[in-house]
Amino acid sequence: MDWLLTNVRLPDKIGLVDIAIADGRISQIGLSIPDAAAQRWDAGGRIVLPGLVEPHVHLDKTYLNSSGHFPNRSGTLLEAIDIWRAAKKQRSLADVQTAVRRALRAAIAHGVTAMRSHVDTEEMDDLETLAAILDVREEFRHAIDLQIVALAFAGTSPIIDRIMADALALGADLVGGAPALVPDPVASLDTIFALAERTGKPIDLHIDETEDPASRTLLTLAEMTIAAGMQGQVTAGHCCSLAFMDDQEAGKVIERVAAAGISIVTLPSCNLVLMGRGMQPPPRGVTRVKELLAAGVNVSAGSDNVQDPFNPFGDYDPLRSAQLAAHTAHLTGADQLTACREMVTSRAAAALGLDGYGLRVSAPADLVVLDAFDPQEAVTAPPPRLATFKNGRLIVRTQTEQKWN
Repeated sequence: MDWLLTNVRLPDKIGLVDIAIADGRISQIGLSIPDAAAQRWDAGGRIVLPGLVEPHVHLDKTYLNSSGHFPNRSGTLLEAIDIWRAAKKQRSLADVQTAVRRALRAAIAHGVTAMRSHVDTEEMDDLETLAAILDVREEFRHAIDLQIVALAFAGTSPIIDRIMADALALGADLVGGAPALVPDPVASLDTIFALAERTGKPIDLHIDETEDPASRTLLTLAEMTIAAGMQGQVTAGHCCSLAFMDDQEAGKVIERVAAAGISIVTLPSCNLVLMGRGMQPPPRGVTRVKELLAAGVNVSAGSDNVQDPFNPFGDYDPLRSAQLAAHTAHLTGADQLTACREMVTSRAAAALGLDGYGLRVSAPADLVVLDAFDPQEAVTAPPPRLATFKNGRLIVRTQTEQKWN
């Protein structure tokens, strides 16, 4: 036995238990496990969660605003895109790697053991950026599972389509895109599904990131997912237009999303910043989380952009995303708060297709120790993270001290 964590409180169990870790996996969960461990930690009744999962970020853009040189004066999505296209030409590969290392360390310290990042792949230079990020992924392989999505406006140019294919061959794990932002969304989706079929890789898209209730790309995506037999292999982020539709139309879309087995990622921080500029009263701009959950759709919550032209906020803390999702979607009941916690644990893990995830015997020992004693506080008052374990290895331990006079 490598580790024995005693007096642990699990979110779905009454009372305290011990967790034994051996050979990178959870070997036992129970009462008074015999202490034959190389290392021991008495958690004192604190909460242990499975490793947190960050389902949607943009590591190639992260911390670009740290210098303050690239302000988004309108605060809109379209200006952010223009700023980014100009700014990335001024960023060296060393700068990118430094920012990505900083982001991964922040995420891991917050308890993240798995992450999915979109990376732009629309220009040849983007492939060099992708290669640099893949190198950092190897550096951190012992500490975090990092999936990469090749993101570009697929179907708008043979050059872009070829670069996306090259990115997938280089090591990107999923086919990405933003079909609602191109002149012909259906043609873009056709290209995306063809590329997924050719490479055997799943799909993760930015969908309907707009206040326009007539934007129905999510519905088209659902129908194409069913037609392609890719249920359970498609993820859609944002889906903002769903919030601006009337209830009847939104219900039709949600029904097809459920039938298609699409995972939805809500991104409350970035959408609160970008959506509804110039509208009165300013809308929340966040998708219909409550209705999607009620329909049985797998919903997770992500940070999206962190301190860049798209969003000046963020620190790679999934529990903050869960709390913000609860705020914006009016999810305040006990069961709803549990669902929000699951949006950055089991639900996010399902979106990423993580096998064997969870706090159970034989699962990989990916877990985070919270400085809290009530599971609900993970969402209502996100506490400090005291330690992150990945495959049974203690990656980071944080010590806090507070003195009262």
